[in-house]
Amino acid sequence: MIPEEGQTVERKASLGERREIVETCAAFATAQGGCVYIGVQDDGAILGVNVGKGTLEALANDIAQSTVPKLVPGITTRREAGRTVIQVQVGENPTKPVSAYGRAYRRSGRTNQVLSASEIAELYFASRGVTWDETLRADAELADVDAGKLRRFLSRARSERRWEVDPGTPVRQALRQLNLMKESQLTVAALLLFGKNPQRFLLQAKVRCARFKGDQEIEFLDLKVIEGDLVQQVEEAMAFVRRNTSMAARIEGKLERTERWDYPLGAIREAITNAVCHRDYADSGNVVVKVFDDRLEVSNPGGLPAGLTVEDLRKPHESRPRNKLIADAFFLIKYIEQFGTGTHRMIRQCQEAGMPEPEFESRAEAFRIVFRRVASTERVLLSGALNDRQRSLLLQLRRTQRITRADYQKLTRAAERTARRDLEQLVARKLVAKIGAGKNASYRLTAISK
Repeated sequence: MIPEEGQTVERKASLGERREIVETCAAFATAQGGCVYIGVQDDGAILGVNVGKGTLEALANDIAQSTVPKLVPGITTRREAGRTVIQVQVGENPTKPVSAYGRAYRRSGRTNQVLSASEIAELYFASRGVTWDETLRADAELADVDAGKLRRFLSRARSERRWEVDPGTPVRQALRQLNLMKESQLTVAALLLFGKNPQRFLLQAKVRCARFKGDQEIEFLDLKVIEGDLVQQVEEAMAFVRRNTSMAARIEGKLERTERWDYPLGAIREAITNAVCHRDYADSGNVVVKVFDDRLEVSNPGGLPAGLTVEDLRKPHESRPRNKLIADAFFLIKYIEQFGTGTHRMIRQCQEAGMPEPEFESRAEAFRIVFRRVASTERVLLSGALNDRQRSLLLQLRRTQRITRADYQKLTRAAERTARRDLEQLVARKLVAKIGAGKNASYRLTAISK
């Protein structure tokens, strides 16, 4: 029986689909390998193929001559429903990506995806055990490195991680110990971390920060383009965030007023640091920080590394740095950890602040994190629009997903009629939503209240 189409299986009706067959072989080889069955319709109906002398050899030659690196798949025949089906078995190629007819492909589900230039570069380096930031710049000299930046970094690495390299170590020797220099040539990472003018070599290595009025990208209230080295970019981006957010009054515990930032700054720093560290520096785009009235967004060029999904970010997962040398340096000064825990810290810090968990979005060309603000609810809690019973309910719903009217009565010791009126008012203000009807009805926070 022929398997269903999927990540490692493709069905083709005839040898007339020769180009699609070759492209699928390239896509399989770039991913985990797979098998193409020829003589089978998409719905699984067996059509069969006529196999004459030289048919299999001609197919093998077409695949080999049309792919780079050259693929040599295993091609055999099998009998299904009394007909002959050709089976083309392709293994995962150690050198990636594999192109067909001049275009690089990778299998994703049941489709063959054409790879972008940045994805091609990432796979090329990854399959060779190196990352893009290890690229050597023949046009850079040791004089392009700021010795003061390097010494300050070494002092911090010794303090934070007890890294045993003396801050007075000569520049050339220190760079080699950090693997940032090979023979007499500087790596891209060396220039991004310690360059006197990193943008002379990588113009795209910037962070663009914007504060918009309202919740749309229409009117700017503040704008800053940050250049310099990567540590400087992180610190200046955080200064921009602090300048464009505020210490908001919050209600905690037994209706006690406290002061907190609109967003947990530790989580924002983690997001910005990750964006600067893990962005695709082969891409011409910039890291972008956007502040709106209702949210804060951090995005960077380059999606998640191959094999890592948005769902994985919420579970224990391995760290897969796109820029290993930069990640190693950031680890030494405690900007990041090397255990794939950064997203977990962001989630935990948002939970501890009583905020919605950050939203992770990954596309081929970019990765984005969205932090939702809860200040709208705080203003309601602090205003005179609600009574103490209703404020208590909103605080309770931050801790529990739902509550019934009976539970609300127990919480506030209110009469049934009073409890009903309180809840109806909160529903009318769209602060809570009613789920179900009658005695089984329950109430939860709306999206704006979380």
